[in-house]
Amino acid sequence: MNRDARTVTELRILIGYLGELAPAWWSSQFFSPNAAAFLSPIFARTLFHAQCQGVTAAAARLHDEHIGVGRIYHVFRLPESVEQAVAATLTDGGFESETRPHLSSREQALERLAMLSEQQNASEGPMALGALADDLTPQIKAMAGLYFDAFSKGLKTFPYLREV
Repeated sequence: MNRDARTVTELRILIGYLGELAPAWWSSQFFSPNAAAFLSPIFARTLFHAQCQGVTAAAARLHDEHIGVGRIYHVFRLPESVEQAVAATLTDGGFESETRPHLSSREQALERLAMLSEQQNASEGPMALGALADDLTPQIKAMAGLYFDAFSKGLKTFPYLREV
C-alpha cells in the first residue's frame, strides 16, 4: 500500500500540474508562480502540501462532475485507507524533493507520467476500468497510461473504478 500511495500521490500532482497548463482541464493555478507567491506567506512551511491539496480538490470536482459520485473512485478520490496513506506521503519531506523537479515543464511532467504508466489508448470522457481491486498497482498504471495518452492527444479523459 505504501508504494501505491506514493504513486497515487505523484500521479495526482503530475496530472494536477498538467491539468492546469494550456489547454487547461480546470481553472485553478496552484502550481503557477503567482499562486506560489500568494500562498507562501500563508503556508510558509507547507507550500507544496497546500498546492497539492488545492489542485486535488479542483481536479476531484471536475472528475466528479463527469463521472458522478458514490461507489465510484478515481485518482483524485479513493477509499479512505488510500486517502490516509496519500496524506501521510505528502508529509514526507523527501517526497517533495523527489517530485518537484518533474514540475518544471510540461515535457518533464509528461516524461515522468510515462514512466509511471503502461501504454493505453484514451478516449474523450469517462472511462471505466473495472472494479476496485485489493492490489491497485495495475489499475494505477492503467490510469496513468490513460492520462498520459490523453494529455499527449489533447483529450480530456476521466478513468474510474467501480466499488465492488
